[in-house]
Amino acid sequence: MELMGILTCWGSTTMAIVLAASVLILLPILVLTASTMSFQAAVSRSDDCKRLPTVPYMVPFFYHAVPLLWSPIKFMTNTLKTYGWRRPLRVRAGWFQFTIIANPSHIQTVFRSSKQLTSKPAVLLSLKYLLTSPASAISFYAADNSGIASVPRKGSNIEHHNRIHFHQAHTVQEFLSGKHLAHLGERYLNTLQRNLSSLFTTRSSDWVEYPDMYQFIQTQATRAAVETIMGSKLLEMSPTLIEDFWEFDSAVPWFLRGFPRWLMPSPYKARERLHDSIKKWHAYAHAHSDCSKTGNDDPEWEPYFGSKLIRARQDYMLKMKPMNADARASEDVGLMMASNGNAIPCIFWFIYEALRDRDLRDRMTAEVASCTESGKLDITKLSTQPLLQSVYAEVLRLRIAIGMTRVSETEGFDLDGYHIQKGEPLVIFSRPTALNEEAWARVGGSVSKTEPLSEFYAERFLVAQGSVGGGNQFSLDGLAGSWIPYGGGQRMCPGRHLAKGEMIGTFAVLFTQYDIELLAPDSPKTEPDLRWFPAGALPPIRKVPFRLRPKLQKV
Repeated sequence: MELMGILTCWGSTTMAIVLAASVLILLPILVLTASTMSFQAAVSRSDDCKRLPTVPYMVPFFYHAVPLLWSPIKFMTNTLKTYGWRRPLRVRAGWFQFTIIANPSHIQTVFRSSKQLTSKPAVLLSLKYLLTSPASAISFYAADNSGIASVPRKGSNIEHHNRIHFHQAHTVQEFLSGKHLAHLGERYLNTLQRNLSSLFTTRSSDWVEYPDMYQFIQTQATRAAVETIMGSKLLEMSPTLIEDFWEFDSAVPWFLRGFPRWLMPSPYKARERLHDSIKKWHAYAHAHSDCSKTGNDDPEWEPYFGSKLIRARQDYMLKMKPMNADARASEDVGLMMASNGNAIPCIFWFIYEALRDRDLRDRMTAEVASCTESGKLDITKLSTQPLLQSVYAEVLRLRIAIGMTRVSETEGFDLDGYHIQKGEPLVIFSRPTALNEEAWARVGGSVSKTEPLSEFYAERFLVAQGSVGGGNQFSLDGLAGSWIPYGGGQRMCPGRHLAKGEMIGTFAVLFTQYDIELLAPDSPKTEPDLRWFPAGALPPIRKVPFRLRPKLQKV
């Protein structure tokens, strides 16, 4: 009897284990089958009764969370390849859900709806997880429902001086355009040339070898950009500022995923040092300069605050009670990220592609030569050259991998017959859109077996001019919803013109005043680090050694 009891107990336990294993095996299959049937039912509805389809999943409650967090680029690529790009697709990760928009016509609709749609959730996410802004500042941002237009949204009661989103957008648009932009572009070139010259005490025929071209460009281009925008005193006060910035920036994808301090202590410490440096610089600059001096008769640049952009930002933030010293420091950490985080990797790719192709390099430098007079580069003219612009646009198409979020705060949003709930994020990813060959071919984009969108093609944005022998001209016609490295609509990146000048200008300085060569030109092409998707520009996955020397004057 005792043996029978043991056997019975063992048999019951075995049966329970078998049943549990069966459930674990069958449940994902059943869930996938049910969610696939629901997806098919949604997509088969008629045009007058559309329902937003949810991408099929295998795990209830978690839905798509695991593959989305494990490899965002792989999940998005497979999702659009399997379920199509023409219709919006809903993705869920636990309690959170969002809608992927990949159809170029839908993307244009979203960008044109700037009055109704806001990017506030993405801003709040960055303030909290990237910039560690004070809670009072985050609440201040969240409470501002007035929009970015000159006229506040209907129903908003936010006082004008507290319209943080408007002042932020308006100030950047004003002081990164027109004569202000021209001055910044010229100052960037002059500063870069001065800094590079200091690397060579004598002009000789000796090459100087560097193990990592990306790190070299990070240091030199960022230093020139920071001094141009923020002044020279910040760098004088904080000699490790550039190193601290890039150590922090290197962990951006993991900050956004909520990685704790104990997993990456160095980036956390670097962010703290960066924040403290900027906070001390603000105090010093306010003691020696007047941030209200942004009028026509005031200097475009001075060493304490740098550009009028920085002075104007300080001026409006000082009138906002929640924007204390810590909040203002976080804002300028954010400005450093916005002005360098994407531009610097793209400068690297611009130069790298030129170094890999001698014919391309020669044609690019010929355009630079046409913009040089008495040894001085014309930054405005440089930015209008056809091939240089095409290379610039192709680098951004292939090496920018950002996610853009829009939300309707006040009411539901209709997108081609699909009803998007109030508060549900619409997310647009630049990289899948940039690689969508079917969509590009539909609008006449340059796509073929010899120039697939997965490969760099320098002439992709060149079209023949009307007259015979008229040469080529740069064009983005028809690509408004496909070429979107800067976003679109009222929220299109206001620093895009400065970034363009920095990319082309850095190339021009290096290739006209220096001899520059790859140390291993026949080595396999370096690839972008896709782990950065969708946080911005993709850095190279490995080091690229090179050598540099000043060009010797011809006798």
